[in-house]
Amino acid sequence: MKLTILNDNTPAKGLINDWGWSVLVESKYRFLFDADTRGEVLAHNSKVLGASLRNLDFAVLSHWHYDHYGGFPLIARLNPGLRLYAPPGGWIEGLSVFEVIDAGRIADGIWTSGALEGFEHAVGVETPSGLVIIVGCSHPGVDRLTEALLKVSGYERAYLVIGGFHYPSRRTLDKLAKTAEFIAPAHCSGDEAKAYVRKNYPEKFVGVKTGTIIEV
Repeated sequence: MKLTILNDNTPAKGLINDWGWSVLVESKYRFLFDADTRGEVLAHNSKVLGASLRNLDFAVLSHWHYDHYGGFPLIARLNPGLRLYAPPGGWIEGLSVFEVIDAGRIADGIWTSGALEGFEHAVGVETPSGLVIIVGCSHPGVDRLTEALLKVSGYERAYLVIGGFHYPSRRTLDKLAKTAEFIAPAHCSGDEAKAYVRKNYPEKFVGVKTGTIIEV
């Protein structure tokens, strides 16, 4: 499995970025998780990183905030009619939006947490190392999203939890550390959360920025 961070709040040389989040996931399926704010960012960074945005199997939107769906019009032009798994409440012209409400399997070895509070969902991807959980902003709580995915997938622990944790409390991070082997706070997690995980769980901390590539 390969995760390519097409955009994160933290910049990298040769790439462009803004406040947003987007990850290209390549495993049994190729799919995009969230699409930043602007298609220009995704187009530029995917070209530099050699990560094609064409021929995707599907796409996932964590929640309907612009810093996560703004680039989907570009994805629609590159993949007309592509299925987009998203919580209720919006649509993207050119994409086939499939509303996610309940937790369940969306593809072989890939699960959704269901739209917690009817607002946001996350996905878990089965890998040889274990379950990789990808979150957007974790408004309902990264611990709650993780718990929902462990329950629906049948895994006892997550191998990696990556994405925006929405300025989590130390209690939330401590709780997450008990259920995840590796933790990669990104996007809206905040510097304090990153520093806390790095200090208290150095063996679990994974640094993330625009252009980061993680292979599991």
